[in-house]
Amino acid sequence: MAEARLAVAFQFSVTDEGNISFRVDRQLINNVLLSSARSAQRRFLELRNSVLRAIYPGSPWSLVLWLAVFTLLRLLSPGTASKLLQWWQSFLPFLDRLASPDAVHVVSVLSLALIVWISGLYIQRYVLIMLLYFKGYLYTAHGKMPLLIKLWFLCVKFVIGPIRPSLYTFQTSLPWLPLPSVEDTCKNYLRTVRPLMDDEKYEATRKRAEEFAAGSGRWLQLFLRAKHLFSSNYVSDWWEQYVYLRGRSPIMINSNYYILDGFPRTTKVQAARVGCLLHFLAKFKQDLELERVKPMLISNAVPLCMNQYKRVFGTTRLPGVEQDEIQHVPYWKSRHVAVMRRGRFYHVPLYYSGRILQPAELEMLIQLIIDDDAVVKDVPDGELHLPALTATDRTSWAKVRQSHFSSGLNQKSLQIVETAACVIVLEDGEPSFSPGSDTEVTALSRSGLHGNGYNRWFDKSLTLAVYSNGVFVGNAEHSWADAPVIGHLFEVLMMKEHVLSRDAPIYGEDGHCLGKVSCPRRLPQRLRWNLPEACNTEISRALTDAEKLIADLDLYVLCHTEFGKGAVKKCRMSPDAFIQMALQLAYWRDIGKFSLTYEASMTRLFREGRTETVRPVSGESCAFVAAMQKYVAGGDGAPTAAEVQGLLRAAGNRHQESYRNAMAGCGVDRHLFTLYVVSKYLGKDEPFLQDVLSEPWRLSTSQTPYNQDPPKGVKIPDDLTGGGGFGPVADNGYGVSYIIVGEKKIFFHVSSKFSAEATSSERFAKNIRQAMRDMINLFEVSPVAK
Repeated sequence: MAEARLAVAFQFSVTDEGNISFRVDRQLINNVLLSSARSAQRRFLELRNSVLRAIYPGSPWSLVLWLAVFTLLRLLSPGTASKLLQWWQSFLPFLDRLASPDAVHVVSVLSLALIVWISGLYIQRYVLIMLLYFKGYLYTAHGKMPLLIKLWFLCVKFVIGPIRPSLYTFQTSLPWLPLPSVEDTCKNYLRTVRPLMDDEKYEATRKRAEEFAAGSGRWLQLFLRAKHLFSSNYVSDWWEQYVYLRGRSPIMINSNYYILDGFPRTTKVQAARVGCLLHFLAKFKQDLELERVKPMLISNAVPLCMNQYKRVFGTTRLPGVEQDEIQHVPYWKSRHVAVMRRGRFYHVPLYYSGRILQPAELEMLIQLIIDDDAVVKDVPDGELHLPALTATDRTSWAKVRQSHFSSGLNQKSLQIVETAACVIVLEDGEPSFSPGSDTEVTALSRSGLHGNGYNRWFDKSLTLAVYSNGVFVGNAEHSWADAPVIGHLFEVLMMKEHVLSRDAPIYGEDGHCLGKVSCPRRLPQRLRWNLPEACNTEISRALTDAEKLIADLDLYVLCHTEFGKGAVKKCRMSPDAFIQMALQLAYWRDIGKFSLTYEASMTRLFREGRTETVRPVSGESCAFVAAMQKYVAGGDGAPTAAEVQGLLRAAGNRHQESYRNAMAGCGVDRHLFTLYVVSKYLGKDEPFLQDVLSEPWRLSTSQTPYNQDPPKGVKIPDDLTGGGGFGPVADNGYGVSYIIVGEKKIFFHVSSKFSAEATSSERFAKNIRQAMRDMINLFEVSPVAK
C-alpha cells in the first residue's frame, strides 16, 4: 500500500523540449512517513508487551538489580565473590574456551544473575498463583474483614508489586480452575434439587447419584483429572464447543443477546452519532491490540481473567454442517467496519494513513452512505433479505454458504463482512426511549434482540444498530465471550461520549461532529452480490423461519423505579440475593410451583474462566416463599413480618453462599457437564448424567454487569437506562435479565414464548413488581404502597 502511495507522490513528465518536470506531493509523503512511524511504534509496543507479559511478575529492572548486586559483591567482598563465581563456573565447561579472564568473569556474572533472576521470577509467580488459589475473602461479610484476610490482601499486593499492569499482565499468574470431587458435586446437586422433588422421586435420585459417585463416576473422573493436569481450564473449550458451536438451532433469540443505549443522547443526527461511536470503537480496539486496557481487579488486588477480550473485534461465528467455527482475524485484516443500509452493504475504513479517523471524518463517510439512497433506491429482495441466512438454523446456512458464497464475487463480499471489526446498521425511524417507559424500552429491546429478522448480521461478535435520531442498540453473538465483555465495551463507548461531551464538546449546536475533515470523500465501497434463483429461494425460506421465531417471542421490560439497591442495603441484604428471592416469589405466584432456576456467575478468578451456574432454589428460599404467601394472605396462623424477615435473610444468605461457591470453582453444573462429555467420548451411557443434563431451566436469570470500570470523578446521570437481555432458554419457561442502576432503579428484561400457554412475560413482570413491593414492606425502609 505504501509503494502505491509513493508512486502517486512522485510524478514526472517530459516536455516537448526534452526537459523533465518533477513534482513531489509533500503532504502525501508526510502521511506515508507518519503511517510508517505509527506502524513501527505499534510493533515496538507489541514486542515490549510480549516481553513484559512473559517475565511477569519479574521485570527487566529486577534483572539489572541482580547484576548490580553481583557487581557490588565483587567490589566489596572479592574473596566471597571469587568463590561463588568459581563454584558457578564449574557448571559451565564452555567457559574454558574463552581466552580472556575478563570475558570469563563477565559471562559468569551475567549468566549467574540471569539464572537467579529467572528462578526468582518463577518462585514469585508460583507464590502469587498459590495466594490466588485462596478464595476465603469471598466469604467475608462486607465491611467486616478479618485480620488474616487483610494480611492476605497485603501479601497479594506485595507480590504483584508496584506496576502498571497491561491487559494480559496477570494471565500467566492466574490459578487453574479447580476440579471438585465427584462425591462433593453429587452431594451439592442433591441439596439443590431436594426442594423440587417429592420424597419418592428424591430417594430414587439420591440412590442413582450415590451409585454414580461410588462407581462409574470415579472412572470418568480419572479421565477428567488427566485433562485437568494438562489444561488451564478443564471446562471452557468443551463449553464453547458443545454448548454453543454444536448447537444447530438459530442463534437469533436462542443464543444471541442484546444491549441497549444507556446514556442520554447528546445529538440526534444519525451520521454524527455513528461517527462518534465508530471513533471510540476504533480507539478501544487499538487499546485492546496494544494491551492498554487495564485488567479488572477485585478490591484493587485480585485480578480477573481478561482472555475473552482477545476476540471482541474481527470475530465471526462461521456456520458448519455439524459444528460452527469461531473465526478471529488479526487486527491488520480488521481495520474496517461493514455498514448495512436498507439492504445495501458498504466497506467503511476506520483508518487513514495509519491513524484512526476522527468523528467528523467518519460522520462524513456515513453521510455519503445515507445520501446514496438518492442514487440507488431499489434493492432486489434477495440482497435486501440476505442477512436472514444468519438467523436460520446453522446447518441450512452452512450448506447455502458452501453452495453460493465459497467463490467469486459473493466470497469476496462475504469476506469483507466477516473480517470487519463489527457491523453497523443504519436504521430508519426515530424510536422514543424514555428510561421509565416499559413500552418504549420493550420496543427497543425487541429491535436489539432480533430486528426484523434480516437487518442484523447475527454471526458477528457485535452488530450495532443506530436509528435516525441517534438511539442505538447492540446485538452480540454469545459463543466467543460472555455479556460482561460487551457490557464493558458499551460502558466505555457511552462514558467517553458523555465525559468528552461534558469537558470538550464533540458535537456542535447543529448536532454534527466538530473537527476538520482531511480524508478523501470516496472511501466507502458498496459490496456487490451475485444471487441466483436457488440462493434467493433459500434466503426467502430463512426469512420465513426468522419471522416465525420473532412472532413467537414474548418480551417485556419492567422499569422498576420505586426503589433500588439503596433501600435493599438498608435491609442488610445483598441486592442480588433480594432480587433472586423476589423472582422465586414471583414465579410461584405466576406458575404455582417451584422450578429449576439458573443464575449465571463468572469464574474469571481462574484462567480462561467463563461462567458457572448458581441454583437459587433452596430449602430456605422455598420456606421464605411459603411464609410470605401466608403473611400476605393474613388470618390465623400467619407469620409475623419479623419471622418472614428472618426467613428471607436466611434464604439470601444461602443464595450468597451458593454464588460464592460458584465463583470459587465449587459449582455443580460445569463439573457434571464435563463428566457427561467424557462419558460420551468413551461411548458410555450414564443415566444419572443424562437425567441431570436433560432437566429444563424454566427460569433462567442473569444480572447484566454495570459500572465495571468507572472513570474517576465521573457522575452517572440520573436518567441512565440500558442493560440488556436474552431469549427464553426453555420453550415453556422465562428468561430474566436484570440490571441494578444506581441506588433507585432496577430494570428487568423478561422473555418467554407466546406458544407456551402457561407463561406471559408481562404478567410475570407485574408479579416481579408486586413481589418487590411486598418484600420491601417487610422492613421499615422506604416502604411503598401495597
